Amino acid sequence: MTTKVIFSLARLTAVVSAVLLSVNVAGAQQQKPDGPLELAPVDVSKTVRQDIATEVRVAGSLTPIRRSNLTSRVSSTIVELPVQIGDVVKKGDLLVRFDTEALASAVTARKAEIDALDAQVELAESVLERNTALGERGAASDATRLEARANLLNLRAQLRSKQAEVADSERSLAYGELRAEFDGVVSTRPVEQGQTVALNAELMTIVDLSRMEVDAGVPTSRIPLVRLDQPVELSVEGFAGRTFAGKVMRISPTAVAGSRAVRVFIAIDNNEGLLRGGMFTTGILKVDDQKNVIALPAAAIRHDSEGTYVLKVEGNALRRLPVNLGTSWTDRNLVQVSGIEEGETIVTAPLPDLVAGTAVNVEGI
Repeated sequence: MTTKVIFSLARLTAVVSAVLLSVNVAGAQQQKPDGPLELAPVDVSKTVRQDIATEVRVAGSLTPIRRSNLTSRVSSTIVELPVQIGDVVKKGDLLVRFDTEALASAVTARKAEIDALDAQVELAESVLERNTALGERGAASDATRLEARANLLNLRAQLRSKQAEVADSERSLAYGELRAEFDGVVSTRPVEQGQTVALNAELMTIVDLSRMEVDAGVPTSRIPLVRLDQPVELSVEGFAGRTFAGKVMRISPTAVAGSRAVRVFIAIDNNEGLLRGGMFTTGILKVDDQKNVIALPAAAIRHDSEGTYVLKVEGNALRRLPVNLGTSWTDRNLVQVSGIEEGETIVTAPLPDLVAGTAVNVEGI
């Protein structure tokens, strides 16, 4: 009985040893495959120089940067209105002329009042001089002299008041004509010739189309990337296949209430006069714009105790190539690298077990 048990244990030990041996052999064969390691074309990339930037997309409507809303400075009747909506005007062109007969009469009346006051002031000055002279000889009391002086001061104050009224009347008369302050286009004109308008009534709006502006909303998560004077490529509705160059001019200090967006104002030169207010536009604001750089996917960057490196396919083997990192474009999963020449083949697939010195064969290369 004892002999059979010992024999069975011996057989069991032999079987286990054989199994372990076969596993070790298989593992050794798996770790050291015959021939070079096969890499697919998608596992590697050839380095090329390119222009790269982080892109922030914006959208909004065009509005003229310079505009003038003309209102009536007088209450009068429009006797001449030579422009209509869409008319091009030059600086100094007549836009509105009012009936100024009543305004001119007011100026004349106030000037006549000033002439009368001038005469009274002259008389009061003579009275004061006479009373002062009589007072020095004892022929007039101080009260008489003071009364004459007070009358003169009062008349002079009235004269200054009338002079101010004349200035106001002349200013109102000058407002009887409105002329263009700059070259532009008439965009609104809610009044008609012959209409009597009240003070501060809206007359028309003149816009300068040579420079336009886009009021765009940028998400708060992207606003830290936006800087003044950054270039923007804009596509405008109605101009398929064409882009317009703009740049960031102003950034709002606060987000729009009820949203997670900050207003960014982008200026566009419109020297050709093609753009109009209200046109919808979309654009790409380029951040961290780098020209003629080599960038690799983040998965291609490796690290060890010696520093940062990539694996370069050189001949039929992998070689460790030290690199330095630059700008990172997280939205495109790219990292700028230096220390690599254009046209080199780099392992860019996430294959962490690859090491320098490994024999490889890249399909198609």
